[in-house]
Amino acid sequence: MEELRCLLNSPGLRVSHDAPNGWLYSQWRGTHDAASIKMHAEGLAACLAAQPCSKILSDHSELTGTWHGVVPWVGGYYFDRLAALGVAHFAWVCAAGYPDRTAMERACFLLPRPVVAIFSDLASAYDWLRRCPGKAGQLGVSQQKASPIAWGGLK
Repeated sequence: MEELRCLLNSPGLRVSHDAPNGWLYSQWRGTHDAASIKMHAEGLAACLAAQPCSKILSDHSELTGTWHGVVPWVGGYYFDRLAALGVAHFAWVCAAGYPDRTAMERACFLLPRPVVAIFSDLASAYDWLRRCPGKAGQLGVSQQKASPIAWGGLK
C-alpha cells in the first residue's frame, strides 16, 4: 500500500489514511487487554473524526492474545460508534490462529451497519474493500443488500 499518511502511531496501534483508496488503514499490534483495546479504539475513532472515511481496513495480523472479554463491546458500542461516524464497510483481517474469531463473527453477524467482513489475509480484505461502494472520503453510501457480515477469506 502506497501513499499512506500516518494519523496515529503507538506501540499497540497505527492508523493511516490511504488517500488513493479513500479509507483508513489500522494496524493493531501486540497484546491488548480490555482497557487498551478500548483506549486504542477511541484513538481510531478520533482519527476517523479528523479524516472522515466510509471504509476501514483493520489489520489484526500482528495481534497476540485474546479479545474474548471485550467481544460484546466491540460488536455493540464500537461498531455503533464507527457507523455513527460514517463507516459503511469494515474489512477485518484476523491474526493466524486467532482464538476469538468465532466469537467476533457471532458478535458482528447481527449488526445493521457497518457491513463487516472478516478475512484471513490482507490481500483478500483489500480486494473486498475496493469493490465496496463509495468513493474516497464519501460518507453516507448506501448499504449493500446482504447479510451484515460477509464471510470473506474463510479457508
